[in-house]
Amino acid sequence: MEVIYEDYGNWSLAGGIGDVRQTRVLSRRRMNLHGKQLTASIVITNKNTLNHLTDYGERHIDSITKVNYVLINHLMDVMNASKRFIHTSSWGIMNTTSGKWDGMIGHLLDDEADIGGTALFLTTNRVSFIDYLSMAVPSYLAFIFRPPPLANVANIFYLPFQDTVWVASLALLALATFIFYFSWRLSNYYKQMVPANEVPRFTDIVMNAAGAITQQGAHMESKVASSRTASFFLFLSMFFLYTSYTANIVALLQSTTNSISTVKDLQESSLEFGVEDIIYNRYYFKMVTDPLRKAFYDTKIVPPNKKDKFMHKTEGIARMRKGLFAFHTEAGAGYKMIEETFFEHEKCGLKEIDFLKVPYPWYCIKKRSPYRDIIKVQLFKLREHGIQSREVDKIYTRKPECSSQGKTFESVRLIDCHVIMVIIACGYGLALIIFVFEKLMKLCDSRATKAICMF
Repeated sequence: MEVIYEDYGNWSLAGGIGDVRQTRVLSRRRMNLHGKQLTASIVITNKNTLNHLTDYGERHIDSITKVNYVLINHLMDVMNASKRFIHTSSWGIMNTTSGKWDGMIGHLLDDEADIGGTALFLTTNRVSFIDYLSMAVPSYLAFIFRPPPLANVANIFYLPFQDTVWVASLALLALATFIFYFSWRLSNYYKQMVPANEVPRFTDIVMNAAGAITQQGAHMESKVASSRTASFFLFLSMFFLYTSYTANIVALLQSTTNSISTVKDLQESSLEFGVEDIIYNRYYFKMVTDPLRKAFYDTKIVPPNKKDKFMHKTEGIARMRKGLFAFHTEAGAGYKMIEETFFEHEKCGLKEIDFLKVPYPWYCIKKRSPYRDIIKVQLFKLREHGIQSREVDKIYTRKPECSSQGKTFESVRLIDCHVIMVIIACGYGLALIIFVFEKLMKLCDSRATKAICMF
């Protein structure tokens, strides 16, 4: 190998030693490697990635590898180094029995590679073996889901009005009912002109009030000026309340809940869950130690006596689109598939929750590597000059923007009408009980069954 000499300075009798170096920073003076071969280890989880490292094809597969491959090529060009790439299927896991590392970290520690060509997440067990150089890409993992409709977590038929409005409305209705009843019952007209069996009963008054609430009209018409006046103002006030109520209901039927914002909310929700079946997801989920996340993993991801929730990304995104499903994946790759497969209105309101709490991935190199500072400085330059962000934007997809909120028709689902179904069922049940009671009372009126009724 050719030896490269560098002049540090010149000595003269008059001036002593004169420093002729351009800079005292070693990593800047020696960034030209003069064609020295550097080997980079890259992680390939899908064999077809080798065919799309530079053509930006299948961006959602091995996204971080494709970004880093291009940036490592830029890095080696800047350092005037020749390139050699080797690949593996794992970032690196230590065998607890032998203490040996596999994957990309194994390549570094065994001197098979000079630099980790695919960024990896920071973990405490790796710090003793490798140095982290620079943040590579803003890649992160998260549960992504479409927020459930508001009807799944609340009674939307109660939400249009505040409690005070409901109380005031019921008080108004009760007051109007009693005014009708007493004005009709105490009126001279009904005492003198109407037979006793045709005088309105209290239940007739209640049905009139129900007609006012639902804007269906009254089945009985009062002949008394006082009750007519009360009826007019009851129908007028209920008209404004009805208009306000129905306007709010229409909006609430299309609304989604904002109540799921933490891991605890996620665990207590009615959502189903899935996790992308990739090596780092399986590793990180298994290594969680926080009690809440550990319980989530044990009950929701790997439930006992059931199949685990690890699945292919295509299946997870498709189930997320149907709703009530949260899928854990790398956000950039997940959003690309969402961008391509979701309708515009389905992209609105997407939420994400960071479950693993891992920082952005960094480039790595072996401890005490002679290239450490040189490569680190050049990586910072790639970021500062905008080259890194350019490549990231060409591979990674940002969270889709909502461009059609409120412009799409949403069908009313059965769960939206759940409260109404309960009310109908209770009403019909009560009517049936009253019907049976009336029949029993009629039977008791006959002498033949009088002894049985007494019993």
